[in-house]
Amino acid sequence: MVLRPVAVLVAFSLVCMPSMTDGAVTGWTDVVVRVYDASGALAGTNRAALDLARKTLEAASLDVIWRLCATPPACDVPMAPGELAIRIVRLPGPRRYQGPLPLGDAMLDGRSGGGVLATIYIDRVEWLANETGTDSRALLGRAIAHELGHLLLASTTHGPVGLMRAFWSHDEVRRGEPRDWNFAPGELASIRRRAEARQHDARLAWGTR
Repeated sequence: MVLRPVAVLVAFSLVCMPSMTDGAVTGWTDVVVRVYDASGALAGTNRAALDLARKTLEAASLDVIWRLCATPPACDVPMAPGELAIRIVRLPGPRRYQGPLPLGDAMLDGRSGGGVLATIYIDRVEWLANETGTDSRALLGRAIAHELGHLLLASTTHGPVGLMRAFWSHDEVRRGEPRDWNFAPGELASIRRRAEARQHDARLAWGTR
């Protein structure tokens, strides 16, 4: 199995993106996501980041159920079929960032596109929030939603507009335009369809209907 990391990058300049329209989806699908917070980033009010990520994915009629794994025995058992995982880590070393900067990555199979694990680099999120004078909780939530988007889409591809674009400029982060931080209609439909398929496969794996 060949695993390929895919990252969301911060760019220092980017052409302004066109607006997009919301897609309509119906029904709801549960998605369980384990959260391994090795950095302590989700303590206190930073839990708002998970709320923002969950609300962003609600547009695809997904009900994200967070399973916090900071302390045992919350996640001592193996991951169940259909579960996903996000880990939040803090990289060592000085914060001397230049050029495109990955805020996170998702590990995907190079052949099938499947994957269950994504990583967020909280020190980079905090640095960008400080550089742009924006709320680090909002930026963290958007990074989480972006990486979950890769896992749910089973794709390394980035979109030309919206949350799944590859580069997030300082100006875009400062403006906080809704069109820049939501999924495109086609992505919502694909996320919904694949989430339903994952849930179906999980039920088969557990021998249920």
